[in-house]
This record gives sequence, structure tokens and C-alpha cells, in this order.
Amino acid sequence: MISAQQRNYKPRKIPKQGRALHTVDSIIEATQKILSNQGYESASTNYIAEVAGVSIGSLYQYFPSKEAIMASLVEKTVVEAAERIREELLSCMGLPLEESTPRLVRVILETRKANAFVFLSLPREMPCHRAVSGQLTTEKYLHTTIYSYYMQHRDRVGIEDLDTAIFVTEHLVIGCIDAYIDNNSPKIDDETLVDHLSLAVLSYLAV
Repeated sequence: MISAQQRNYKPRKIPKQGRALHTVDSIIEATQKILSNQGYESASTNYIAEVAGVSIGSLYQYFPSKEAIMASLVEKTVVEAAERIREELLSCMGLPLEESTPRLVRVILETRKANAFVFLSLPREMPCHRAVSGQLTTEKYLHTTIYSYYMQHRDRVGIEDLDTAIFVTEHLVIGCIDAYIDNNSPKIDDETLVDHLSLAVLSYLAV
């Protein structure tokens, strides 16, 4: 049975036509703008509707709550970030680990920096949203592609259990990047971080 809280996160109506899709996109974009510039507390449904240029009735036609809008925003952000990382993974399939690793670390850093509010700030400002964030991650969307990438480089990966290797490298890279973005790291720049993280990953993986 779906709980009341779970229903609160689900869209009320799925848009299918152009005008409806535009309305929903406007609502999500307005929410992202408000969150980035003013924070979670400012993002009331009335204010979101005003910034989006839609009536509050139109907003509630598609979203039953502020939380449902946030969940849709997270999903949209994660899917877009995952698609960008997928493109880089596919382009790196035939490259040596020494060349592909820095490229992949860099694109993960760029996507998380560009969407820092959704990936880092929102779960803190909205604790009840952590369950949604935990289910919507780029790693889960990309699992098959990531596994294929590791298989492509199997002769260079010295860890027998690929699932463990993937788990460790994902959390090493994302954990360090998030700490860096969150200012919980030494005073280093992007390229220094990419260089050191790439070295750490290669030292762990490569035979």
C-alpha cells in the first residue's frame, strides 16, 4: 500500500501534450531558479507558480504538493546528469584507463558542481527528501553502462569482484567531489582534484 507521504511525492497528472509539457517544465525550472537563488524555504507553491507564470490551479493540476515538485526536479536533474556521464563513458570505452579515468572524474565533477543544490543542499534542507534522493542517483541510472565500461577494461582491473570495484570507486570519487564542493576539503582547484582522484582510482584498480 502506498503511504500518504509517498503519494505526496508523486505527480498528480502526467503531461502528454505540448502545452502541458511546457507548463510542467516551467514549474520545474522556476523551482530550480528559486532554490538556487533564495533557498528551499522561499519555494512555496504560490511563489513557484508566480515565477513560472502559471496559475496556482495549473500547478496543482500536475503537482499535489511542493514535495512532488522537488521530487520531479531531482529526477530531471539526475537523468540529465546521468545522460551526460553516459556519453562520456561510451566515448571512453576504447581508451586506456590512464586516459579515460581523468575524463570521467572531470565530467562527474562538472555535473555535480552544476547541480550542487539538488545533489547536496536539498537533502539537508529537506530531510524527508533523503529517501527520494537515495533512490534517484546517477549511479543507479548508469549501472549497466558502468559495468560495461569496467568489462571493456577487464584486463587492466586487478579487482576480481567488479561489483565491489564499482562500489568503491563510485563512492571514492563522488564522496571526495561532494566534500570538495561542500568546502570540506583542502584549498585545491578542480584540476588538482581531478589529478589526485584519478591517481587514487588508477592505483586501486589497475594491475
